[in-house]
Amino acid sequence: MPLLDIHHVAIKTQDLEATDRFYEQVLGLEKIERPDFDFPGTWFDLGSTMFHIMAGDAGLGKNGKPTQGSASVDHVAVKAHDYDAMKQTVVDLDMPHREFAIPDFGLWQLFVRDPNGVIIELNFTVADEPEGSTGPGTDNLFVPGEF
Repeated sequence: MPLLDIHHVAIKTQDLEATDRFYEQVLGLEKIERPDFDFPGTWFDLGSTMFHIMAGDAGLGKNGKPTQGSASVDHVAVKAHDYDAMKQTVVDLDMPHREFAIPDFGLWQLFVRDPNGVIIELNFTVADEPEGSTGPGTDNLFVPGEF
């Protein structure tokens, strides 16, 4: 098969500072070197995949206006670890979020939106979570199309 992996996900923004803060401080991604393009932006490392944040004119839609949300792409899902700590981070920052558990697949999920409205789905393998982890509650469940 000629395809090997996802190289990067590109996200447009008009608020580079808030977007960088989300990917760096909330998700814990590391900034990496970025070429000197003629528009502002940031690159973040996530294993073999990167997040490319594009601002300025490159962060605008084809109509020249800022974009919002994920459009035809519903969400970006990533593997994560330490559900309880991540949930506490989003609660402490008063960020809207949704939770879900898929017991048959041993997964806990936490859904958050970046400052541009892009849904980030964080997937946690229950068997790999720290001992004593509590996982998703039952009062803030994810319903497709409602977040």
